Amino acid sequence: MKGSSLKVFIVIIVSIAVTIFLYVATLNEIKNMNKERLNKAEILVEKLNRIEALNVEIQKLTAEDRIVKFAIDSLKMNRPKEILESIIVSKDQINQIEKILKEKYD
Repeated sequence: MKGSSLKVFIVIIVSIAVTIFLYVATLNEIKNMNKERLNKAEILVEKLNRIEALNVEIQKLTAEDRIVKFAIDSLKMNRPKEILESIIVSKDQINQIEKILKEKYD
């Protein structure tokens, strides 16, 4: 009887030890994953800020005022005095012209 109760006691102790080990290992893995998630979130924020800064730079470089100033100062171009006319062409007309050009050059 003492031998079987000792075996049961050892099995229970080993089971508890394995359970505690698995619990600690799981907590450690969760802690590591949370650190990794936070690091990746910081990297994402940095990259989003960089993208935003680059978008601002693009907007500065493509601003109409900057381009007009560059054209006038560096290229010695002049702004037209009168408003230019707009020509409205329908898609059907464009398609007809494309068809004619394809026939002519094919």
